[in-house]
Amino acid sequence: MTISELGSLGEFVGAIGVVITLIYLAFQIRQNTGQLEQNASIAKAAAVNNCNIALRHTRQAIFQSDTVSELFLSGNKDCSNLSDLELFRYRLMLQNITDVMFDIYSQTLETHFSPETWEAQGVNLVKRGLGTNGGRWFWANFQQNYPMRFRQEVDRILGDIPDDKEDI
Repeated sequence: MTISELGSLGEFVGAIGVVITLIYLAFQIRQNTGQLEQNASIAKAAAVNNCNIALRHTRQAIFQSDTVSELFLSGNKDCSNLSDLELFRYRLMLQNITDVMFDIYSQTLETHFSPETWEAQGVNLVKRGLGTNGGRWFWANFQQNYPMRFRQEVDRILGDIPDDKEDI
């Protein structure tokens, strides 16, 4: 075998090595992509769960105490009759609920939650939580704590609700 033939054989073996390496890399990229998609799904599920946990904690604080439940219902009807301390506590309850709404809205935009999540949970939370007289008071006075895009979405939803809603 001549040097030229050995060189050609070396090039052939090298080409086979490159092809095998490319096949291996394609397999690894496909496997990695699948793992990334699975991780993204897990992260989205965890984010939904975190939003639900936060909302459940707020609800639990309301339903476990008759005093807090009465404060919440009174605030929803007409928060102008609340004392300064009661109004402060009512505002914090609504702030917690609104923060959950904002989390769901943000997750929908930024992490590509299903829009159905916002429609099923977020929109209904806005209607029930901010559609009351007290909720409208809260939103009128504290909406500046949230980004403009979220404020516009909440205003759109609230525009479809009668102004005298008292229940949640």
